[in-house]
Amino acid sequence: MAGRYRALLIGNSTYPADEHNLQTLKGPVKDIAVLNRAIVDRDAGLFADVDVTLLPEATSSRAIRALGRFFATATRDDLLLVYFSGHGKLDQSGRLHLCMQDTDSTDLLSTAVSSARINEFAGASRARNVVIVLDCCYAGAFRGSDLGDAVAGPGRYVLTSCRGTQLANDATVENGTSFFTQHLVDGLLDAAADQDGDGYVTFSDLYAYVDRRLRETGKQIPQRRVDGDGDVRLAKRPQLAAAQTTAAMPPTGHTAVTIRPGEPKGQPAGSASPGQAEAGDGAAVTAPAAGGQRPGRARRKVLLAAAAAAVAITGGVIATVVLLLGGSGGNPQASGSFYSRNSFTANAPWRLKIEDDGYGNGCSLWLIDAHGTQTHLADSLYDTSTFQINDTGTFRWRVNDPRCNVVALPGTGTEILPFSIDQSGAGDSEVFAAPARVAVHVKDWHGGTSCDFRLYDPASGVELDFVTATQGKNETVTLAPSGRKTAYLALSDCGVEVSAAG
Repeated sequence: MAGRYRALLIGNSTYPADEHNLQTLKGPVKDIAVLNRAIVDRDAGLFADVDVTLLPEATSSRAIRALGRFFATATRDDLLLVYFSGHGKLDQSGRLHLCMQDTDSTDLLSTAVSSARINEFAGASRARNVVIVLDCCYAGAFRGSDLGDAVAGPGRYVLTSCRGTQLANDATVENGTSFFTQHLVDGLLDAAADQDGDGYVTFSDLYAYVDRRLRETGKQIPQRRVDGDGDVRLAKRPQLAAAQTTAAMPPTGHTAVTIRPGEPKGQPAGSASPGQAEAGDGAAVTAPAAGGQRPGRARRKVLLAAAAAAVAITGGVIATVVLLLGGSGGNPQASGSFYSRNSFTANAPWRLKIEDDGYGNGCSLWLIDAHGTQTHLADSLYDTSTFQINDTGTFRWRVNDPRCNVVALPGTGTEILPFSIDQSGAGDSEVFAAPARVAVHVKDWHGGTSCDFRLYDPASGVELDFVTATQGKNETVTLAPSGRKTAYLALSDCGVEVSAAG
């Protein structure tokens, strides 16, 4: 059985835990958005929307969980792409660490994602082909060999943005892309040459293009490390020779075909993504891992929208992003999309409840308003999660698998302090009467080392407070409701007890 092309794109621009040593970057969040658009491009892309996960501005524990699930759920014939844009840092032993929201440069082992951890996940995965692309920007020199060697291994194709003692350049303008990633994207879309004329751009083709462009501009020199059999395809190209055999007919454009990894060159067995499928009443649509944006507020995961959608960042906080139905990166014909048959009309704040009914890859959920605008709520939900929805109007939803059961619930629900919640993945509590301060005690870290908590006003959806709990340091944290009479708590992947702070 042919495998899939699957991608996990991680970008981190802000570093509030160590902002004096890890300065804010301009490019990473935009980098992953633009790369996402390229790899799912209708003409050039080999990835389906549902098989691409974006993880912006994540903590180290969340990134590690996303990496673990990404590698663990792969099949033998899948091709996996892991991309990172942000600060990278070497420890005293020369080991590479990818820096996240909670990274402390004096405690990399506990607060960053180490190359050794990525190696463990990749080594344990069943996938035969893994492509790792690192665009590490750090205010110091990196030895390129350290970067490539750090994540090298059997069946691995590693591409890094610099070598030797060069710097990896950040974007030069706010909300721009780095030099390396822009050339990477251009190469995937149409600039890199299909050197053997088989209709595909391979890892080697892409490296040759990026290397040439960066050398021409004198910015930096990329590095590659290949430890696999042959080459791997990363983009499609039209078969121009075949089109030119009929002189009277102009080219008709590219064929929308999904090519699966492991198939003989020039003999794609894949086909275009199937048309929209409808799930049963209340079924939703899932996508790959991370948190999600909600109507009316800025929170969790940012997913790239159509070409017109922008990733707006103000003061390091992701402001807003929507996934437009039918746009690039939001194709409703994508494989694995199941839409609710019925709609739900809300005249007041309400809730959306989703339950994984034994689907091994977890559930992902999008909310669709009456204008067709899709908002990505969450990924990789393995239990039952409920999301507070502040917006009103008529809505539908979609998931990645019909076994992901979704139910619309009127009202915001009621919790009585104290209460406990233990769930896998993102979600919200029901609304509770707000004391002067809310205490959250983490009882189960679910394998991570930190948990993020946000307090919200249920009437307006305004974020009232944000705090991070860290294992062994501050396992009980407090949040301020800012004078609101009621509130609800947005949870990360942790088991907690919520009470009034003494």
